[in-house]
Amino acid sequence: MVVVETSEKNNTNLYASHYYKTSYEKLKEAYLKILTENNFRIVSIDDSYSEIFAEQPHLSVQAKIIEQNPKETSIDFYISAEYLFGNRKKVNSFLTMVYANLEKAFEIKGLGLHK
Repeated sequence: MVVVETSEKNNTNLYASHYYKTSYEKLKEAYLKILTENNFRIVSIDDSYSEIFAEQPHLSVQAKIIEQNPKETSIDFYISAEYLFGNRKKVNSFLTMVYANLEKAFEIKGLGLHK
């Protein structure tokens, strides 16, 4: 099993907090659409804690969306993968796919902006 957590202070771009020029609601809607299009089962959406939990077989993803202000919203992930081989590759593929889709919808402000 592999567990990956993205964060503000991570020096690896793929694992750093990503900031977009958008609001919480718009980023949440775009992320939910990405999950649905990629056959994830949305387990829970908790707007009180700004968290979305989704899963596929062998892959669980908890996303935390934080609106710094209406034009700066970040997304971080806590991901666990259970595959015999390629755990990290599956996680990296998921992150790459999500970020690519979000960058089609929103302008990226930067990575780890509030270290």
